[in-house]
Amino acid sequence: MPFNAPLGRSIVFTAVFYDTAEAVTVPSSATMTVTYPPSSNSLTTVSCAIPMTAAGDFFTATWASSVAALGLSSFAASAPGQVTGAPGSTGSLRLIS
Repeated sequence: MPFNAPLGRSIVFTAVFYDTAEAVTVPSSATMTVTYPPSSNSLTTVSCAIPMTAAGDFFTATWASSVAALGLSSFAASAPGQVTGAPGSTGSLRLIS
């Protein structure tokens, strides 16, 4: 189920990473990838990779939704050595006005 998010605002993402024993781990770096229909052509999609900033045990990234068109966008957090597609690391946004 997508999260509703306002078009034209800064969207802050937060991610926590876990090792194979399901313990919180802090990787050396992390990236948030957002895929969205651009406002210039809502019939296509583009992706942007945003470096995440460590803040204690979690990472944050900010994305300006003003570059997107109304509708669905997706996001995925990733880090070196971490399980790709782990629960909560991916999702959808519904950009609304």
